[in-house]
Amino acid sequence: MEKFKVLFIVFFIVILSIFLSNCKKDKLNLSSATKVQFSQDTLLFDTLFTTIGSTTKRFKIYNTLNQKINITNIWLEQGTLSMFRINVDGFSGVNFENIEIPAKDSLFVFVEVTIDPNNATIPLVVEDKVKFLTNGNQQQVVLNAWGQDAYFHVSEIITSSTTWLNDKPHVIYNFCAVDSNVTLNIPGGTNVYGHNEATLLVYKGVLNCNGVLGNPVTFQQDRVEDFILSPSDSVAGQWRGIRFFEPLTSQLDYVEVKNALIGIQIDTLKIGNYVNLNAVKILNCSYAGLLTQGGNVKSVNSLFGSAGLYSALISIGGDVSFDHCTFGNYYEGQRNSALFTFKNYYEDASSTINYRPFINASFTNSIFYGTNDNEVLLDTLSSTINGVVAPAITMSNCLIKSEDGAANSFVYTDCYANNDPSFENPTSWDFRLTSNSFAKEKANNSSVSIDIEGNGRGVPASIGCYE
Repeated sequence: MEKFKVLFIVFFIVILSIFLSNCKKDKLNLSSATKVQFSQDTLLFDTLFTTIGSTTKRFKIYNTLNQKINITNIWLEQGTLSMFRINVDGFSGVNFENIEIPAKDSLFVFVEVTIDPNNATIPLVVEDKVKFLTNGNQQQVVLNAWGQDAYFHVSEIITSSTTWLNDKPHVIYNFCAVDSNVTLNIPGGTNVYGHNEATLLVYKGVLNCNGVLGNPVTFQQDRVEDFILSPSDSVAGQWRGIRFFEPLTSQLDYVEVKNALIGIQIDTLKIGNYVNLNAVKILNCSYAGLLTQGGNVKSVNSLFGSAGLYSALISIGGDVSFDHCTFGNYYEGQRNSALFTFKNYYEDASSTINYRPFINASFTNSIFYGTNDNEVLLDTLSSTINGVVAPAITMSNCLIKSEDGAANSFVYTDCYANNDPSFENPTSWDFRLTSNSFAKEKANNSSVSIDIEGNGRGVPASIGCYE
């Protein structure tokens, strides 16, 4: 009898525990800290659309709590105007209310998009958001789809030498990395688009961009639909840019880079290897057009245009030479730095000054001009440190804008200070010279026979990348 009583009590306790547990799970969680979790925060439709058609993808919403939750509202941000359609828990629409998810459970959201790639008026990238409101907390899942054929490079590492085709755009999500001792060739006419924060990284490898006059290789942001207050092509910093790290000799001919954070960044020299920039245009970057940190660069007939801080920041060593280049900065926002800054040292985390002299730093027949009073900053340490003599930066036959003028004979030879070059329309990125420009016929000892547009150079030639 006693044994029967014990078994009964145990059975009762188990039943009561199950009952109480179920009661707890049935209770609605009302905490203001409650949020749902998603299987992914961005849904990328990377199908290559070739005809009118649709594709469907899905993601899951998770309730990880021990109580059920109520999602007050799920909706498409663009509503009925969206090119996307969603299905929540078996029901289609653009707006859903009071969706309950039991404790430790989940539900699917199916997303469909229909795009006509032959309709030239649609954006290159279609984007919307699925919004969620739970106990006052708003969350979202981003939806991205391409409106035309493209090659997609999503967190890709290129491990063998390859040549990209130019018959369709190339789109970079997150990064596309050229691995060590690998060559990526990009032919003229190729259009490369970077998504938000995307980078083309060349890591101890080779990048050859084989653009030609009239058929360049272009790099820009993947967004083409306008912002509310600004055209899409006027907003800087929409992708990360091109970055070299210990590159092998690379050649960039007739390349245009725009709307990046840093247009081209070149880090850490490898002796005997250079990044050659010929007829390269870098425009409208939020931080810098060109940034070198111990890199080897040879540049001819190139334009380093407006940027949030620097048209070019040349720093901490390397072997650099620029001939017939234009550095012009008429950035619309406030800019507190000289467009051209040159540094031969850096300060590390322990506040120690580290001296990094240049093997060579020469600038000839080039323009440095913008909206600030001082557009050339030579931030250098003494030419002699611990008995080491630093090679000086030299500028020959250059036109500069500087409060200090161009009288320093250790740096400037036959240079001109504070004479407006009269660009055609620099606020619209047009840095061609007007017919009465001061830069006309001011070059000397020029071996460059044509300008960035293929025009023959005069004798004497004009200073800058345009004749």
